[in-house]
Amino acid sequence: MDGRKLAYFVAVAEELNFTRAAQRHYATQSTVSAAVQALEQELGVGLLRRTTRSVALTEAGAAFLPEARAAIEALDRARATVEPERNGLRGSLTFGTLHSIGSVDVPALAGEFHRRHPGVRLRLEISARGTAGHVERLRSGFLDLALVSDAGDDPGLDAVPIRAVPLALFVPADHRLAGQQTVDLADLAGERFIDLPIGFGQRTVIDRAFADARQPRELCVETMEITAVQQYITHGLGIGFMPAGYAGSVPHLRPVRVRNLDLSWTLSLATAAGRSRSRAAQRLIELLPGHIRTDTPF
Repeated sequence: MDGRKLAYFVAVAEELNFTRAAQRHYATQSTVSAAVQALEQELGVGLLRRTTRSVALTEAGAAFLPEARAAIEALDRARATVEPERNGLRGSLTFGTLHSIGSVDVPALAGEFHRRHPGVRLRLEISARGTAGHVERLRSGFLDLALVSDAGDDPGLDAVPIRAVPLALFVPADHRLAGQQTVDLADLAGERFIDLPIGFGQRTVIDRAFADARQPRELCVETMEITAVQQYITHGLGIGFMPAGYAGSVPHLRPVRVRNLDLSWTLSLATAAGRSRSRAAQRLIELLPGHIRTDTPF
């Protein structure tokens, strides 16, 4: 079993497309297909389900993928013991980020990494399922590292906290609660809420708080963009929780403190627990502190 076959398989598993996988390695599609077939024959099990229209991992393929990536990383570390890094890092790095995150300047971070390590194929992913999607892909080996919210207690992750983000309730300027500095949770009964979808860290924190208080909550809008949450609240569709840093910066919204309800979530950089980091992942982690911002709401 050689590293080339493993690399081709990982590329196909990530792209779910033989043509794009071949392009990643500057190889022909037939070369990649033959290498993956040879790997399957060597293992005695099918790793991929192929049709004329799609490619998907089999159960065995999904189980094999993280081990294949670990083997590639082990080969990379072995080469590093005899190959000076001045010759340049190689390989791939897949980094999961979050919608509209401002605490980390991800474009600048990615740009600096690319300039320093042009031989590494850097891929950025934004999950439509927020942190829940990133956690799943970290565990399955599709992501090398990811920005996540409120996942520090997950035993399947190694998470380094970056920033705590307190939340506040915001209401339209003409709302019945707009003139009050503090309200009780019971005062929110009958209100309709704007929030992020299930799976996002902020949504998880808020749902848990209302469930613990046995307070029902009706949602009328779910959106992946925090700026859209602002806009829907501004136009009177409902009320909602947002990072407290927005207080005073959105003219038509008013923050309201909910008595005995202190909500916050923590932005962290996470990797899969127990899995060795590649040299590329370690280099990106080392660059991260230079791109952390504290002048943004979250």
